[in-house]
Amino acid sequence: MQPTLPIKPHWSNDPQGPWYRWRGYTVRWLLFGLIVSVFQPANGENNPLWLQKLDQALMGLSFGSVCALVFTFSENRFNTPRVAWKSWLIVLGTWLVVKVLFVSAIALIG
Repeated sequence: MQPTLPIKPHWSNDPQGPWYRWRGYTVRWLLFGLIVSVFQPANGENNPLWLQKLDQALMGLSFGSVCALVFTFSENRFNTPRVAWKSWLIVLGTWLVVKVLFVSAIALIG
């Protein structure tokens, strides 16, 4: 006997919101920001090494979180069919824009 109402599969193609898949993107960007920042050499300041590494880790996590926000919104706005070359272009553009913003902010602060 056939059901009267069709059962919608869990992978349905309903339009998703601007924050679709944000968890996966956020984890990837946070890991990227953390790894890239922590493995930089420590400078010769008077601060202990662990404090410099903590500062680098916090800066990397903040960089990764901003990248995750920008990338998630851009990917869900401009690449809904998930074309691979567009995704990589958005990755590079996100990294470039956020890096310029961070470097500019650090230069203005001090």
